[in-house]
Amino acid sequence: MWTTIQIILGLLGILLVSGGDRLSIPFLGYAGIACLGLTSWAIGWEAIITRHMVIGRRRHGNVQTYTGLPAILQGIQFNLLGLFLVVVSITLYTNLNARELVLQMARHPGLPLILFGAFCLMQAVITLMGFHELQEGPRWIVIMNLLVSRLLPGVILVVIGLGMTGLGLFEILAPKAFDEMGGGFLEVLYGIK
Repeated sequence: MWTTIQIILGLLGILLVSGGDRLSIPFLGYAGIACLGLTSWAIGWEAIITRHMVIGRRRHGNVQTYTGLPAILQGIQFNLLGLFLVVVSITLYTNLNARELVLQMARHPGLPLILFGAFCLMQAVITLMGFHELQEGPRWIVIMNLLVSRLLPGVILVVIGLGMTGLGLFEILAPKAFDEMGGGFLEVLYGIK
């Protein structure tokens, strides 16, 4: 059932985006982006509900199987991506000023930093727990996978995630102090006032 829903929404989204582009009907493109967001939601909810997610293809030998908490976190990430695509399509359809929205986020990057930090922390947990195929094979390969493929990237993601989340919270709680410390880095970089 989940696979059927995902395939239908994905194909519908691709057809609407390409049809809107070829026929010069922007509404079809926006509807296609929203359908792709709904496809991402379907993938995310399947992972959350079943607590099982398989990425890759068995034919190519490139399979990653996640169960439990990593599958749930992958599902949450897919849901957030779907929400982003739906919001983008609504923003484009209603002709909201996307440039002003980006400038506002550059002036006050607290919420985007917190979201990016949360994504990094979720990915760190997924990376540290690993997928099942990393835990198969000879013992020395499993140990090397633990050190190189899981521990090192996981620690890096934790540091980045905690740094971004802390910086975002600092910007939200003390915006003047953040600006005084050079927090408006995009303003300086791009000359935004």
